[in-house]
Amino acid sequence: MLSVWPNLFNYQIIVPLILRLALGGSLLVLYLPTWRRARGLFGLLAGILILVGLVTQPASLAVALFLTEESWHKLYQRATLLPLLAIALALLFLGPGLFAFD
Repeated sequence: MLSVWPNLFNYQIIVPLILRLALGGSLLVLYLPTWRRARGLFGLLAGILILVGLVTQPASLAVALFLTEESWHKLYQRATLLPLLAIALALLFLGPGLFAFD
């Protein structure tokens, strides 16, 4: 495969870790103020599971469905939820990556 920087292919195992940290941290920041409601508690729990790397693929599937439903009801702006949805789907296919309990 042609690439501008082929040496970066050596670090491809780190990519799911970066995505996991970004999605988990974003879910924690997004749903921490609303943790007393069921939606907020689910978002917070899913963020912790993804951040730690525990049951990452089922949690990212649940987050993808959850974020789709959130954007359908327009509870948050779609510009906020669609990148998180893309990260959740990427983690669903890539797996947990480095430093995960899976």
